[in-house]
Amino acid sequence: METSKINEQIAHLSRVFADIILERGFLDSKIFPVNAYICVAFYQTYEKLYEVMSRVWKMITPEELARRSKRLLSPINALSITYLWLYYSLARMGVIYNKYGGNPSMEPAEKREQWRFMLEHWYRLATNYFDSGKPTVASSGKKNIALSEESLKWIKDHLQPVGIDQTVRARRAIGSIDLYAFLEECDARAKIVNHGPYPLGNEEILVISEYINLYDGRGRLWLPWSATEAKLPTSTLGIAMAIRGARATFNDIGTMSIEPADYSKLVTKMVAYTEKGGGIAEVPLEDLQAYAEAADRAHMELYMKFSQMDRKDLILAGATAYWRGFARYTDQVGITEEVDWNLSKNVLEEYLPYFLKNDEDPAFSRIKKKIIKMKALPFLKEKDPILYYLP
Repeated sequence: METSKINEQIAHLSRVFADIILERGFLDSKIFPVNAYICVAFYQTYEKLYEVMSRVWKMITPEELARRSKRLLSPINALSITYLWLYYSLARMGVIYNKYGGNPSMEPAEKREQWRFMLEHWYRLATNYFDSGKPTVASSGKKNIALSEESLKWIKDHLQPVGIDQTVRARRAIGSIDLYAFLEECDARAKIVNHGPYPLGNEEILVISEYINLYDGRGRLWLPWSATEAKLPTSTLGIAMAIRGARATFNDIGTMSIEPADYSKLVTKMVAYTEKGGGIAEVPLEDLQAYAEAADRAHMELYMKFSQMDRKDLILAGATAYWRGFARYTDQVGITEEVDWNLSKNVLEEYLPYFLKNDEDPAFSRIKKKIIKMKALPFLKEKDPILYYLP
């Protein structure tokens, strides 16, 4: 890609990031120093992600990975695709702001070429994953439409009519699973992604929520603290709902918003499913209660583990979870066990001491100023976007 094309995408991604912050604000948590640990994680990706992803892209093309990932319960989805640009770009911004006085031309040429490589491969993956041919959910009209016709047919063929009581019970179960999945990833959404809206006709839309890497007591541990006495029935779970007379929008961190917010009475059909024997198997809706009960118990166990950690251990846990998330990519080519998922010595020595005492990177001031400006002047074309152009 030419530099001008890459800079178009940097400007777009800066706007996507700003809109996410405007929508949800900076991250906050009662347990974790989230903004501190994500900064440590970002600098880890700036140092090590190119090394990992260059190996992945030697073994599979972005186009092929996109094709394989247009399926139910894929770990490569809108959220994990966002991770490819988000973490690295924010760390790059921090380095340029803090070390080079905000002058991107002072960034070492090697790092600029790594960023170019990362962006080019992200772009190829994203534009082949989303049905729109666009690189983001935002540029796709706030729609996360990517599933294959085969996957959609399976969902449509298995949808079953539901009443209000079934819907309410299912949504309560989903809430429990959400809380557990969020906490295990150190108050992050990495296990959760939402798809849609797929039009079904008759004023109905299809929305889908999926969970991966749940702890079921089988296989490898996803994170060092994942093991709990409580075990979910399976490590993956999807729930699809047909909703009549509602509107759903999505963003690039896998979140959906449905209007009206209390839409239980509008749900007409549902299906739950998991992976089994190399394919997809239906989960009876009444079995969602077993997932919820296990999730509630696992949530409490994890809460007790994390509540006993000090600030340093919580930062290390959160940064590890973010960094370990890229195993979703190395899993696709069978090299996960060859990668060092520990935080690098350089990152721990250079950045951890600062974030033991501070909650935000100094570069956050740049983000805040830019977002205030965007909010006040939303139609102004930004000459100096949040994420810095390539010179």
